[in-house]
Amino acid sequence: MERFCIDVIAATPNPQQLVWAAMHQDYSEDYVWHSRDRWPPEQRSGELIVKHLLAGERGHYGCLEHPQITFNVGYFPHSMMQQVRTHRVGVSFDVQCLAANTQVTFVNDKGETSKELRITIGELYDLWTNGEKNIPQKSISKIKREPYKPYHSNGENRIQSMKLRVLNEDKGLFEMGTIKDVIYSGIQPVYRVTLADGKTLDCTVNHRLFTAAGWQRMGDAVGLVISADGCVIKLTKSCSVMCNGIAVASNTELLQWQSQLQSTGTNIQAHPVNVIKVEYLGEHKTYDLEVDGEWHNFVANGMVVHNSFRYTGQRIINVAQGKQDVEEVFYLRPVGNYTNRQGKRYFYSEAQRNEDLKWCLAACQRYQQRIEEGLSEEHARGLIPFDARQNFVLSCNMRSLMHLLDLRWKKDAQLEAQKFCELLYVHFEQWSPAVAQWYKENRAKKAKLSP
Repeated sequence: MERFCIDVIAATPNPQQLVWAAMHQDYSEDYVWHSRDRWPPEQRSGELIVKHLLAGERGHYGCLEHPQITFNVGYFPHSMMQQVRTHRVGVSFDVQCLAANTQVTFVNDKGETSKELRITIGELYDLWTNGEKNIPQKSISKIKREPYKPYHSNGENRIQSMKLRVLNEDKGLFEMGTIKDVIYSGIQPVYRVTLADGKTLDCTVNHRLFTAAGWQRMGDAVGLVISADGCVIKLTKSCSVMCNGIAVASNTELLQWQSQLQSTGTNIQAHPVNVIKVEYLGEHKTYDLEVDGEWHNFVANGMVVHNSFRYTGQRIINVAQGKQDVEEVFYLRPVGNYTNRQGKRYFYSEAQRNEDLKWCLAACQRYQQRIEEGLSEEHARGLIPFDARQNFVLSCNMRSLMHLLDLRWKKDAQLEAQKFCELLYVHFEQWSPAVAQWYKENRAKKAKLSP
């Protein structure tokens, strides 16, 4: 459990003051915004919320739904993730992904690209899963000049043989990679990132961008602050995203750039461009790629972005090959005394745990074998032990956060879910101290449903 972690990606500032303003408006005939210079400060707002809204559990708790907070949750077992998702109310879960209109850059055998070698990730997903039957002919012709056939004569998906533009992160130069999988990630909240040179990228808040400071989740990179309904309040950090090609500011520099290309071939260097705006677009279908090879990134709308992390896949093979430790990828409880939900006591011994670690390793080796034999990941992952570790993003408002704690911080909840709630409460207390303290004194671990 020492690997478990939770961090805050974004949170509504002064959340208790926001709740107070909503509460005050419910009973005021005036337009409360006009008196904002006289609103009580954050600490006093928290005291007033407890006194007039929460004490006595009067039931008018809609005001608590306005402040929003987003967490990054790391290294918990899959079974805990299932527990947290069950019976949730007003809680959103997310993985990194891109909107369907995102253009993916392919290159020819010389590493060169053109408009004809770009296709949207939504079209790419349809080609990957369905072949050409659902794709307009003009999109198919972008990929190959000859009539498109989804599979080679040997049965290989043709898209797997196409060359992606990927970044050598050590040298800062673009190379070629290939697609391992195209993934549909469901309908999720999407934001548009706009750069100073006009490039835009529609992605989820936690999709990782290659910035001048290295890999960062979009929300972290720009210091994104959002409202309860997902709209952008402000950006608190400056950020530059690494982009395709070399920045050119004048005709003189253009000539120098062309001269460099003639002397170095098709080696193109990534360059940083500042983010100037982020705006909320609503909920849309989202997709991602899994990239094969050494560099797990690709160029999307001219920006360098990270590929998908699957909860099975390469890390399972890494365990089989000895590149990653079993416990980096799988969760096993520590040696010790435990009870089940019916109160039965038992001891999980070191010998049992060592046997289970060997079983996890054997499963990874069998997984690798089946992949090499040609099985799909969706098929082969059925061999993997259930409690692979998962990372995810969780968003909720203040009221649904307490509902989640009510459900999973009770004494008979799964042990790992209780630990999840302990870590979650630490951030709740830092974000909204007065409300969190009221919750701890009146509701925590009592298996009530939240207000």
